[in-house]
Amino acid sequence: MTLTFDLKGAILALSDALDLVGVNDFQHGKRVAMIARETALVLGLPEQRLDRIVCAGLLHDLGVSSTAVHRRLLRQTDWDDRNAHCETGYRLLRPFAHLSRLANAVRHHHTPWCELPAELAESDALDSNLIQLADRVDGMLLRRGLDNPLFNNVGIIDAISALAGSVLSPEVVRAFAVAAAREAFWIALAPRHVLRYLGDLALSEWHMTIDFPQFGHVARLISSIVDAKSPFTAAHSVGVAQLARHLGERVGFDGDVLAKIEVAGLMHDVGKLCVPDEIVDKPTSLTPLEFSVMERHAFETYQILRHIPGLEQVAEWAAFHHEALNGHGYPFRRDAGRLSTEARIVAVADVFQALAQERPYRGRQQAEEIPRFLDDFVRQGVLDGDLVAVVSDDLDGSWRAATLPLAGDGAD
Repeated sequence: MTLTFDLKGAILALSDALDLVGVNDFQHGKRVAMIARETALVLGLPEQRLDRIVCAGLLHDLGVSSTAVHRRLLRQTDWDDRNAHCETGYRLLRPFAHLSRLANAVRHHHTPWCELPAELAESDALDSNLIQLADRVDGMLLRRGLDNPLFNNVGIIDAISALAGSVLSPEVVRAFAVAAAREAFWIALAPRHVLRYLGDLALSEWHMTIDFPQFGHVARLISSIVDAKSPFTAAHSVGVAQLARHLGERVGFDGDVLAKIEVAGLMHDVGKLCVPDEIVDKPTSLTPLEFSVMERHAFETYQILRHIPGLEQVAEWAAFHHEALNGHGYPFRRDAGRLSTEARIVAVADVFQALAQERPYRGRQQAEEIPRFLDDFVRQGVLDGDLVAVVSDDLDGSWRAATLPLAGDGAD
């Protein structure tokens, strides 16, 4: 299968996923991309560089999946381990042929200008410092309030100017002062204008055609961010993907469908990035309010994936993993007549793999105990009985698929 894949669309979708980590601090990466680009325009950088800076800005916090870390990053400028997420983002981007061009800018976006490695390419040094400037500007603006950026920017230019020659390049600071002198610079940062700004950018070099197995590598990158959110969910998405593919093979699907099922498994929980850490890791039952926050994650998964051309089916299979055959699942209330076999497979794989892992509110179930839980869900009208029977008939193979690390990681 060959998929015409718009990398710009995927980067924007990944940016949407990273936005979720902020919960209420929405569009941080997008504003960073805008601020960095507007500053770079004053420097006279060519369009190709501007596009690269935008993409680096959108993905600069790729290494952050914790809501607590995100909050701290935007409210404190200096603390131990502040750079840990920079190294994580660098490590995630480095193996990918196209995205690796952003890796150094992401790695050094908290490195002071005066401390940047001498061996770092001049373009990477400048790009990383533009991202650092934009990151700091947006952090200040968030603390003042995004309801009226034009009014709430008072003091930001002076605060940034004080960093010239140490944290920030004097050249970058001067360019920012010129860009920020325009009222339009600040007005455009209001939430309703941000998506229009980015949507108008051609990002012409960020279009490429790849086949679906190659896209699977990008899906693995995204799943690693999601699973890093909590020690209790480490490798959960990978396990769901492997088991879903295993079940697909057992019921007779071919290679193309199997590839899509695997991607759906890898990305089914991307919306969980919007759930605060304290809810994900809560050791006791969720309150009704907390559960309403948790319920949003499947809807967010759907909204992110359906905007990537070619992933329309995958978006449904991934997002319906908490639907039930009796129509009482969430968040779409789909019933058996509107749930495909592929979506049912992902749902079974999700429950099986979750049972095979420890959670903050219970211990890990042994392999021989899992069919009993699955059968209960079948009797309740939640899971597909035929698929659960496939799992139970091949319990050893299902357990291995759900619990062994995914093999064959690679680069696009």
